[in-house]
Amino acid sequence: MKERILELAAIVAPSGSERGIQDVLLGMVADVADEVRIDALGNGIARHNGQGPHILLAAHADEAGAMVVHIEDNGFLRLVSVGALRPATLVGRHLAFANGVVGVVGAAHDVADQDLGFEHLYVDIGADSRTAAEARVHVGLSGVVLEPVVELADGRLAGRALDNRVGCAIALEVFRTAAGEGRNVTLAFTAQSAVGARGAKTLAYQLQPDLALVIDAVPAGDMPGAARLAIELGKGPAVKIMDQTAIVPIAVKDLLTDSAAAAGIPVQYEVWPEGMTDAGSLQRSVDGVAVGGVSYPARYVGGPSTVIDLADVNACVRLLQAAIRERASRV
Repeated sequence: MKERILELAAIVAPSGSERGIQDVLLGMVADVADEVRIDALGNGIARHNGQGPHILLAAHADEAGAMVVHIEDNGFLRLVSVGALRPATLVGRHLAFANGVVGVVGAAHDVADQDLGFEHLYVDIGADSRTAAEARVHVGLSGVVLEPVVELADGRLAGRALDNRVGCAIALEVFRTAAGEGRNVTLAFTAQSAVGARGAKTLAYQLQPDLALVIDAVPAGDMPGAARLAIELGKGPAVKIMDQTAIVPIAVKDLLTDSAAAAGIPVQYEVWPEGMTDAGSLQRSVDGVAVGGVSYPARYVGGPSTVIDLADVNACVRLLQAAIRERASRV
């Protein structure tokens, strides 16, 4: 699992530029899927036709980033946000664009950090003119902060894109197990989640599953001075109760908690009023979709480097595997 997370996190895939990672992800399950495809919005979809209720596993493949909006005469680039990156966290960082070009982010010297907006930032890619810059980048090209994943003590990883490449790694493993057991299951790596869960909306109309299980990060609240959120690293998966976009039906919440109890997996409970995930878009689509969430605790969500615990990751896999088996037994 660690090696797979490291591989996925190294891929640059800001919202709207997911094609490269979708090809990699779908290649990892093509041998057990009856069909793999990328839809019009960029969602990567793997389908296994099996027995029982149709269960959708969804994890977003994209990450927040920044997009070139203007190229100055002197070769510097101007940016707009693609997602929820905070401008002050970008200053002095390396920005890797989807085409492989790397630059350094600078900021206007006369603006305080707390007042920084994207209009105050620029990127230096080493070009000394607009012509030189345009030979390497273009308006509309997106990039992400370069922050390699490193291993901390006790099985903890820190780095960029762990939200939600960890979710993708979990979903891959669970799909492979479910397909091997002959389940009726679809795996979706959703696109454009960081800009309003757009991929999930169209996905639900295509698939209309009996149950959708969303796999994502949830902020931990166990750091000094952290916001009050009863989620801790290393204490197991978080079963979603609600976020800003969805309230999970009691029957789905009970399915997940009952499955965890039967498998001896300790769980936490996610109540995240400010959180925005794919769950709401899935739940409110078509005639309504039964939706649940299994989240892995993560520190510093929304920052350039996130910390996760591999023990939580493996427990998420076991919980989802148990829940799919339990749901199939209730038909």
